[in-house]
Amino acid sequence: MNRAFLAFAALFCAILFSGCGHTPVRKTFPAALPPHRAESAVSAARAEELKAILAPAKIRGIGVFPAAFEGRFTDAQVLDAVAACGFNRIYCQLTSEQELDSRLVNFITAANQRGIEVEIVLHQQDFYRSYRTNRLMRNLVIDYPDLVEVAAMTAEFAQEELPENIRLAGITIVIDPRIFNHLNMARLNGKLYRWEESRYGIGGDNDMLVRESLETVKKISAIPGLPPLTVAIPDFLDDAAAEGKISCGKVEDFLPYVQKLAIISSANLPSKVPLSVEKELAKVGKKDKPIVVVIPLADHTTIDQGRLRRRNWFDFKRTVDNFMKKSPNAADGVIITPLAVVEYLRQEI
Repeated sequence: MNRAFLAFAALFCAILFSGCGHTPVRKTFPAALPPHRAESAVSAARAEELKAILAPAKIRGIGVFPAAFEGRFTDAQVLDAVAACGFNRIYCQLTSEQELDSRLVNFITAANQRGIEVEIVLHQQDFYRSYRTNRLMRNLVIDYPDLVEVAAMTAEFAQEELPENIRLAGITIVIDPRIFNHLNMARLNGKLYRWEESRYGIGGDNDMLVRESLETVKKISAIPGLPPLTVAIPDFLDDAAAEGKISCGKVEDFLPYVQKLAIISSANLPSKVPLSVEKELAKVGKKDKPIVVVIPLADHTTIDQGRLRRRNWFDFKRTVDNFMKKSPNAADGVIITPLAVVEYLRQEI
């Protein structure tokens, strides 16, 4: 017993102090269909309705999580659903650098062959390090790659792993410093800074987190061979910076480093979506760079702060139609995420 325990302890220590590790794949929205499905003619008609509503947008994006549909749906089934609804760009969100694999190569290749562009999405919540000595360090022993390193891996992946005639449309970095809060169970304890509503103020915790996030964007933008860069920021950042609560975070702060900017709507009611992003749309509308709006969908029918509460297909359709008609810069693009929820709504009775 003692020998077995000592052997196990030695193996554990060897792994712990080896200085290497992989970001675990995060479980995301389940790719499931409703238990009672509408007739195929009904779901097809709904897809045509959405396609017509989104038609004025140059970029008609849909968020997809490979970790959600693996083993449940084939690439062809996913792409069929994307094409049916008129989306012309897939925002493929990775939750681990391990997903930069042959499966992703096959998916991007299949999408390109059908005229659908793909962008890789990397979110701060998946690639961060614990705050220590003013730096984002995920772990003191095991070295997980951070957001900058994974962005560099993605650029290398696009250059070396994709077939010669297949291209990656871009990389989107989601910046949302609110994830660094002590209530987030996915985040390690003992951070120097943490996000709280009471921690606003120049030089305060929230300010330091936004500053660090902007520095991360600057570093990523300088990566050699990086595909076109988009940065997605929540709608509240610009307001907080304009009010003097934080020293940076305005759309102007990010624009020099990107080819495209995305604003994430925090609205959880259909009527509030256009209002949540109107200031940012007006600002960027005066610049020479495109802006797209991200509409996240809740994966359940109750209110979820920061995500649109969905009820049924008709409510969802009305929301998107309302946004397209009331937002003057909506023609640049809109991203709806995730596909799993869109498909659930489209196919439910």
